[in-house]
This record gives sequence, structure tokens and C-alpha cells, in this order.
Amino acid sequence: MTVPISTRTYPTGVIIPLYTYPTDPTWNRVVQARTVHPSVPIIAIINPSSGPGTAIDSNFISGIKKLQTAGVIVLGYVYTRYAARSIATVKTDVDSYKNWYNVDGINFDEMTNTAGHEVYYSSLSEYTKSKGMKMTVGNPGTSTLTSYIDTVDNLSIYESGGLPTIAMLSSRTSYSEYPKSKFSVIAYGVNLLDTNFVAHASIYVGYLYITDNILPNPYDALPAYFNNLVAALDTRGG
Repeated sequence: MTVPISTRTYPTGVIIPLYTYPTDPTWNRVVQARTVHPSVPIIAIINPSSGPGTAIDSNFISGIKKLQTAGVIVLGYVYTRYAARSIATVKTDVDSYKNWYNVDGINFDEMTNTAGHEVYYSSLSEYTKSKGMKMTVGNPGTSTLTSYIDTVDNLSIYESGGLPTIAMLSSRTSYSEYPKSKFSVIAYGVNLLDTNFVAHASIYVGYLYITDNILPNPYDALPAYFNNLVAALDTRGG
């Protein structure tokens, strides 16, 4: 199957592991970026405590509402331990995110890329949607089998230090066979923003995130060039 070129020209957005506390200035920066560039889709993955935590937090309630009011899609972080975590336990985390924070969807981290666990993830995605949420992301963070492509709405096919090559993106997305909306990329430890790379990567992935932050936690701050990244994805030039 060859995907029509129109599905490749849809805007590419930003997917942000927003692993800071809601009172941190990073949350307002995300809201401001979305306000200035409303045509750029923005996903923010929130992570209260390696998941929803054990109790509701009023700061997350208000912070998430501000993001959503600005048009940011908010996903809750849930780890799956490469399909070794029980589905019942994962569903409990999904329920907590929905009941406490009314998030828009779930990001399933530690996603396996070996054959045999496709139903594990598709059933979790279906469960998430059955609760009224609209988006699921799976994060193998590397290449995966085509059998996993439709188990969730979007797959993160690269999470690593430095930028991937365009050839790698073409290979990992099975270019032209699937809509780019099914794929995302996260790159950390990138000192300078390469807008030429952003333009080329946008052909292959529906969402991307690039940051100059580094391990052990590259998601405890936004990159210095965050606003420029969002601007580079604004096809209207706004």
C-alpha cells in the first residue's frame, strides 16, 4: 500500500516529555508556544511519579487544564516493562489518569519490539479509548516490527542521544507505506537546533522533540531553543 502524498504533508508537531512539576516555568513555556503557534500540534506527556502516583495532586489538575485550554494534548506516562507488567496493573494506572486528571490519552513507555506482545498493547490502547481518551503512544524508542504499528496511534521509533539519520527515519517508518502520524522521534543531547533536519524529519514523522538536555534526566527542562523548534514546525511561518 502506498499512502497518498497528502498524508505526508500534514503538519508535524512536538511531543514533549514534560517531566517537570506543574509550577515549573516549563509548563507556561509550552502554553505560550502553543498560543504563538496554534497550527503546530503539541503533545505533552506528564509524569507525576513514574506514573500517576498514589494520590491526586491539585497542582497537576490546574496545570493540565491550562495545557488543554491552550490546545495541548496531554498524555499520562505509564510504563509497561516490555509487556512484563500485568495488564490489570497498567489499566489501574490508566484509570487513575482519567479519573484524577482527565488526560487526553496515555503514553505507554518501555514498549517491547519483539513479536508476540501485539495484543498486549492493542488491548491497552482499546481500553484507554473505551474510557473516553483519544490518543495512545507507544515508546519502544527504537526500530520495531510493522506488526506493532497499529497497536497504538503513534510509535516513538527513536529515543536516544544525538539526531537520527534521515535514512534511519525512512527505514523505521517504512516510508510511504504508513502515514507519518503513526511515528515520532525524541532526540536529546543536541546542542544546536538544525532546522534543516527538522524540515527533512517532518516528512517521516508526525511528532518530534529535540533537546539540548542530557542524561541522566534529559526531560527535567526544556531546551534553550524550544521556541525556535516550535517555530520551525509552523508551516504558516507564524
